[in-house]
Amino acid sequence: MIDKLNLGQKFIITYRPKTHNGEARPKLKDNKRTRQITRRAEWTNKSRALFDCTNNKYKYITYYDLDQQGYRTASGKVWITLEVA
Repeated sequence: MIDKLNLGQKFIITYRPKTHNGEARPKLKDNKRTRQITRRAEWTNKSRALFDCTNNKYKYITYYDLDQQGYRTASGKVWITLEVA
């Protein structure tokens, strides 16, 4: 999905971080997952993604957060939707 993003393209990113603002995220009742974060984002010239071929998943994705007006890095389980409302 990341390879389909063009400069200036807006998208929605959802991910389950292990930490948020430097603090560990609390687990849900199943004690396995954390709450997810969803943001409106834009792919810029500073955006990056590192793919791990061994595990066949992205290690991290750095994107511009349109909601918080700054760059963020998502790691762990990540979902991307190309349409932004």
